Amino acid sequence: MSFVAEPDTPLPGQLVIDRTIDGDAVTLVLRGELDLTSASLFEQALVEAESSQPQKVIIDLSGLEFMDSTGLRALLIARERAQETGHGLALRRGPRQVQRVLELTKTLDAFQFED
Repeated sequence: MSFVAEPDTPLPGQLVIDRTIDGDAVTLVLRGELDLTSASLFEQALVEAESSQPQKVIIDLSGLEFMDSTGLRALLIARERAQETGHGLALRRGPRQVQRVLELTKTLDAFQFED
């Protein structure tokens, strides 16, 4: 299942989210930009993924082109909810510019990474 801000072909930079289910894990593959304009779409996809009560949610950042502080906040909220509900949460590393946001904000160690 895919989540796209617009139903047509995504625009450059627009966030597209593909969801896959593998056993008890749900993976959200993010492509485009996770920022102020798309964070609500990500949160909607995350809530829907969590509704199936998976043992683990994996957020794949490898297809992101950009992430701002709003995107980082959405990831931190996902981590808090995972701790509250007891499901695992792991990130797959993003490109250098996305990882740099985590490094500069000193939140890199707040997440478990799965490569």
